[in-house]
Amino acid sequence: MRLQLVTALGAVAGAACSLLAEGAGAAMLGVLPFTAGGFIYLGTVSVLPELLRDSRPLQSCLQVLALLAGVAMMVLIAHYE
Repeated sequence: MRLQLVTALGAVAGAACSLLAEGAGAAMLGVLPFTAGGFIYLGTVSVLPELLRDSRPLQSCLQVLALLAGVAMMVLIAHYE
């Protein structure tokens, strides 16, 4: 429970930092690619092997397509934001 509290406090601290830095403009341009890269890394290194291990080939293809769709959505949001 203590470790869960530490991670929750980290999430709250990150949200507070992002709200405080909202008006920083050009100084924050590197944050979005860094965050997206972290999510892509976590998805491909830790989550994807678990998903592919216990599923049929069609299900595996659908899961990979869903991961790629998520990446595409991040690109579109970054482009049109």
